Amino acid sequence: MSEIERIQKGGPRENHEKIKKLGKLFVRDRLKLFFDNGELAYETGLFANALQEHLPADGVVTGAGKINDRLVYFAASDFTVKAGSIGKKHGEKILRTQQAAIKGKRPILYLIDSSGGRIEEAGGYHVEKYSGGKIFYNHSIMSGRIPQIGVLYGPCFAGTAYMLVFCDFVIMMKKNAGMAIASPRMVQMATGQKVDIEELGGAEMHAKKSGSVDFVVETEEEAAELVKTLLSYLPDNYQSKPPRYAGKPPARSPEEIDRIIPREPNQPYDVHDLIDCIVDKGSFLEVQKDYAKELVVGFARLEGRVIGVVANQPAVKGGAIFPESADKGANFVWTCDAYNIPLLYLCDTPGFMVGTKVEQEGILRRGRNFIYASSVANVPKICVVVRKAYGAGIYAMAGPAYEPEMTIALPSAEIAIMGPEAAINAVYYNKIQSVTDPKEKVELVKRLREEYRAGYDIYKLAGDLVVDDLIAPKDLRKELSSRFEMFENKDFPLPEKKHGTILS
Repeated sequence: MSEIERIQKGGPRENHEKIKKLGKLFVRDRLKLFFDNGELAYETGLFANALQEHLPADGVVTGAGKINDRLVYFAASDFTVKAGSIGKKHGEKILRTQQAAIKGKRPILYLIDSSGGRIEEAGGYHVEKYSGGKIFYNHSIMSGRIPQIGVLYGPCFAGTAYMLVFCDFVIMMKKNAGMAIASPRMVQMATGQKVDIEELGGAEMHAKKSGSVDFVVETEEEAAELVKTLLSYLPDNYQSKPPRYAGKPPARSPEEIDRIIPREPNQPYDVHDLIDCIVDKGSFLEVQKDYAKELVVGFARLEGRVIGVVANQPAVKGGAIFPESADKGANFVWTCDAYNIPLLYLCDTPGFMVGTKVEQEGILRRGRNFIYASSVANVPKICVVVRKAYGAGIYAMAGPAYEPEMTIALPSAEIAIMGPEAAINAVYYNKIQSVTDPKEKVELVKRLREEYRAGYDIYKLAGDLVVDDLIAPKDLRKELSSRFEMFENKDFPLPEKKHGTILS
């Protein structure tokens, strides 16, 4: 057997048997799922630690390959070699691949199946300037320069978990995978708390509660296909535009929009139905679909053009913006802006949630982040006021004052500082309470509500140019397509500065 063949076989047979029992693929078989014809363009660092036979390739495969004829760099853990742990040469191989991606301005893919840092090499390699400690520095430098996608296949703690959360998008296997800042055993040693990996850092927890995972998949094949799909919405780097495809008709006719949107502002409906009437059929890829469901975000195509969709979800919590959904919206908007993806906002919200709980959870600070991201996003932005736009919710949803290219309203739209019930109770509470006759009180409330609503009648607001256009729902898709095309070459320099002080 040649030295190359020996190295490419990875770790000892018993470790191959172990991953097989877990239903996981050997790293080199895993890589075949991603790249065209199952082939790598090239591999680097194959002979790392070549003199140590028990560390073939030092437990990581690095290089580049083509996905749908686009070059993508990668670093993939080999769990058969010391459980994919990161040693000095292992870390250096990842660094070199990151640096190649920075110079080459191409996306990078991290396939992580690692137990973390290699304890027996616990010298200074994890903090050295040109070793493992620099991985996260490179992640930070690459952020917004080139797309970074991480896929997690097994339990992953501390440093290797950070490799994932530094990525633009994280895909996690539903079974076997888990990530946390420390393992359950370390948690017990440090805090006395007994916890299993699922509760501490399983896929369901991260998808629904922490928001650290964007997608959860069942199989390795599904993970590879999802990466290919995700890349189809992303450019190679910050200086290029996303790929353009042939357009397709929507899944549902725009004629249905009138029936989808209820007349009453507080009646729920599923915003996915509205999205299906607007975007190309089968093109909507929802991001973080199980997290903060009161806001829906994802990529789509409109007549073949990639757009990012940010939509309030009236079917969940009335579409109000909570601290978690503020984070979700800010991060998605920030990512779209980094990669030149135009933004479509579908606004139907009663505003930011109020109360002790959300204040304690930082609704002001986290809501600020959402507003900040929408303010400084400099890609083409279009805001559609679908129905209610109360309070500061429309600020986060890139309303008229936040420099969208267009603010479009449907006939069902309402823009006000607050809803009619809250408003008349705030202004006329004493007057209403002074009426003792129940029938008379009902009539008074009805009259006050109608008077208040007349002040923000959407036809009046359109006449006052608060919104740019009032259009028929059946024309929404056509109008959006035309307007995104109109502003395709948007040039709107922001005031010069180093960077803002607000982190989204």
